[in-house]
Amino acid sequence: MLETTRTYRAKIVNHSQVSGDLDQCGFSASKLWNVARYYTQGRWDEDGEIPDDGELKSELKEPNDTVTSILSQVRTRRRSRLVMPMSFAH
Repeated sequence: MLETTRTYRAKIVNHSQVSGDLDQCGFSASKLWNVARYYTQGRWDEDGEIPDDGELKSELKEPNDTVTSILSQVRTRRRSRLVMPMSFAH
């Protein structure tokens, strides 16, 4: 299977308007990272295996209060001001 990775560079032109929302998205991403780390550590302690990305994605998709809350925060932020004008440099 061919896999392509692209990197986009963007310049935020309204930083003062979106900085709080970007901070909140970063905070939410950090929470998701910690949930994934906690699950991975539990699996390692349980059976010495590190879960693959498919298992982690599946685990994070299952309804649980923490993940549901975090994803809700991310959706709310994205819907509010994060639909922002950006200029992309290729």
